[in-house]
Amino acid sequence: MKRREFIRTAGVGAGLAWSLNAFAAKEKESAKKRSANDRINIGLIGVKNLGGKVHMPSVIGSAECQLVGICDVDANVAQDALAKAEVLYAEQAGKSGYKGIKTYGDFRELLRRPDLDAVMIATPDHWHVPLAKEAIRAGLDVYVEKPLSLHIEEGRELVELLKKHPQVLQVGSQQRSQEKFIIASEFVRNGLLGEVKHVDVSIMTRSGSAEKWEPEPIPEGLDYDMWLGPAPWSEYHSERVHYNFRFVPEISGGEIANWGAHFLDTAQMGLGTDHTGPVSVRGMGQRNPVGARHTSFFDLDVDYEYANGVTMKLHSGKNGVTFFGTRGQLYVNRDELWTDPKELIREYKQRDDLAVRLRKTKGSHFQNWLSCVRSRKADDLHASAEVGHRSATLCHLANIAIDLGRPLYWNPERESFVADAHANALVNRPSRAKWRF
Repeated sequence: MKRREFIRTAGVGAGLAWSLNAFAAKEKESAKKRSANDRINIGLIGVKNLGGKVHMPSVIGSAECQLVGICDVDANVAQDALAKAEVLYAEQAGKSGYKGIKTYGDFRELLRRPDLDAVMIATPDHWHVPLAKEAIRAGLDVYVEKPLSLHIEEGRELVELLKKHPQVLQVGSQQRSQEKFIIASEFVRNGLLGEVKHVDVSIMTRSGSAEKWEPEPIPEGLDYDMWLGPAPWSEYHSERVHYNFRFVPEISGGEIANWGAHFLDTAQMGLGTDHTGPVSVRGMGQRNPVGARHTSFFDLDVDYEYANGVTMKLHSGKNGVTFFGTRGQLYVNRDELWTDPKELIREYKQRDDLAVRLRKTKGSHFQNWLSCVRSRKADDLHASAEVGHRSATLCHLANIAIDLGRPLYWNPERESFVADAHANALVNRPSRAKWRF
C-alpha cells in the first residue's frame, strides 16, 4: 500500500494523524526502489511570478515529475497558469492534450490529494514557513522559495519540525547549485585565499513607491483574506500585492530578504558558517515615510562581525560578493568570477586534491532536489532548511538592527540577542488567530 492509497483509505482532514506520518516515513524510505518511470507528482503553490515563470516550466520539462495541481488565491492567476501549463505539455512529444492538472484556491485542498508527492512554494515570504509546515505534516516533500522565513523564530521551528519527519526540503537558494558560486566557495573554504578577514556583500535595493497608500476595492477572484493569511489585517491595494509585496514589511523583509537572501547566503557558503552566524550587527538604511505604499528599507549599510573576528559589510550596489584574504581577494556574482591577483584562480584549476568539495549532485538546483527526493538522502541537498534558516537570519538581523538604530549583539547558538529584551521581541511576529498552524 502506497502513501497515496493510505491517505485515500484513512481520509485526511485539515490535520493529519500521527499514523500517517509514521506510514509516510516507511513509504518514503522505500522510494528509492521505485521505477524511474514512477513520476513524482508535484503541486505548485503560488504561480504569479517564480511559480509560473520558472518552477512550472521546470516541472513540465522534467521526465522525473508530473504537474498535477496549481494553487493560487487569485483565481485569475491560477487559470492563466493552467492554460500556460497545458500549452507547455501540448508542445512536448507524447503529451499532447494532457488535462490532468487541477486548480485550487485553498492550499489545504491541494495537500489532501491522495496522489500528491511534493509541493513547490513560491508565495510571498509570510506564507513560506506556514505552508512548508503543513506540507511536511501531510507527508510531502517541499521546495520552498527564499527567503525561507519572515522572522527568525519560525525558521527555527521549521528546522526542528523536519527533525521529526522524513520529508526532503530544499530552499530555493539556487546559487548554491551554480558553478561560479560553487567554485568561489570551494576556493575560499580550501584556504586558497589565505585567512579570510572581511567579506563585502553588495545587493541591488529599490525604494518602491513613496506615494500615499489609500485602500482600493478587492478585485473579483482574489481571496484577499487568505492572501494576507498570518499577516496583520490591512486594507487592499493593488500595489501592495503580487510582486510588490516585497516592499511591504508586514509581508516581506524587503530587498534585504530578496537579494540579500541570495548573496548573504553566498557569504555564508564561502565562510563555512552554514550552522552558525555573526555575533554582532549594526546598520543604517532609508525607508519611505509612514503611510507610503512601500516602507521596506533601502540604501543599506550594515556591518556584521563573526566570533572568529571576520567582518562583513552589506550595502546597496551591484549584486556581488567579495572575499578578502591574506593572499588577495575573490569576487563572484552570477556573471563574473575573478581573483586579484589573477594567478590565484589558476591555482584552483590545477588542484585535484581539495579537501572541501561542495557539489553533491549534478544538474540544477531543482534537479538536486528531485535527486534527493528519489534517494531520500537529505544530506545531499545543496540548500537544506538549516542552511536557508541561517541565511534568512542574517537578513532579519539586518532589518532589526536598522529598525532599532543601534548595535546589537547576537548569540547564534541560542538564536537570541544578548541582554536585549526589545530586540528579542522582534525575533517573532504574531499571527492572526485564524491563520495559526
